[in-house]
Amino acid sequence: MLRRDVVKVAAGTAALFAPMIGRAQGKPVIKVGLGPQQPTQADTKRVWEPVYKFVCDQVGASLELQVANDWAGIATALANEQIDVAQMGPWGYVLAKINGGARIINTMLVNGKPTYKAIVVGRPGLKIAKFPEDAKGMTMQMLDVGSTSGWLVPTYFMKGKGIDPKTYFSKYAEGASAAAAQMATTTGQVDLATGWDTHRNIMIKNGTIKEDSNQVVWESDPLPNEVVAVRKGLPEDMAKKLQTAFSSITGQPIAKDLPYPYTGYVDGTDAPYAILEKMGYELGALKRSS
Repeated sequence: MLRRDVVKVAAGTAALFAPMIGRAQGKPVIKVGLGPQQPTQADTKRVWEPVYKFVCDQVGASLELQVANDWAGIATALANEQIDVAQMGPWGYVLAKINGGARIINTMLVNGKPTYKAIVVGRPGLKIAKFPEDAKGMTMQMLDVGSTSGWLVPTYFMKGKGIDPKTYFSKYAEGASAAAAQMATTTGQVDLATGWDTHRNIMIKNGTIKEDSNQVVWESDPLPNEVVAVRKGLPEDMAKKLQTAFSSITGQPIAKDLPYPYTGYVDGTDAPYAILEKMGYELGALKRSS
């Protein structure tokens, strides 16, 4: 996707974010943007605000936290330096890096691991022995184009088999939130939907869905987990302080405030995310400069 396309898709979300870092009562203000990890924006803010308040306290800064409607919007806001810090999906990070020079500082841990899996779920009773071969002509709900597991990885997987998802399914749609996509399969509104294992497990634990409310019909190989990234122009000393503060969380009491199944952060590097960048170029979602 060309940068102008990302901006077009996420224009409404990016507009949420005001101009860059300022100062309040003599302290720097860190503007944080979060993707739609919980069922609602209010839930996402409630869950993550204590963690980001802890981090900002560690670096001597005040916190300003906002939640985006979609993952593409977070990538656009960070690339355009409308926010200082973003907790975002891996593909969103790649977009922000390529389009705006964003840089990773931390990788998130899920149950102690820096990886997760993309999944495709199907409505109860759906007969699929092998995906996507047995799914031709069914209905498919994808997440927004800024989502790693909800768009990039399943699209790359299917196109690697010579399948164009937009024509392979009898009805194809993009842009749903992860929660809405899961729920659409549980009610039979759609046959199939994309998502990621961490999010589905959260919904099951919270009682939003039951394990048999839908079924996992495909899962990817392990993918590098979500990241904390900073904008291109954030001073390096502040980026390093933030990185240290995030990585210290695992051994601090604040770790208990991390929502299930997140367990902490480690220092992040670009290397694990190179595979996603490769997918983006091969799909034509990223363009190499001439």
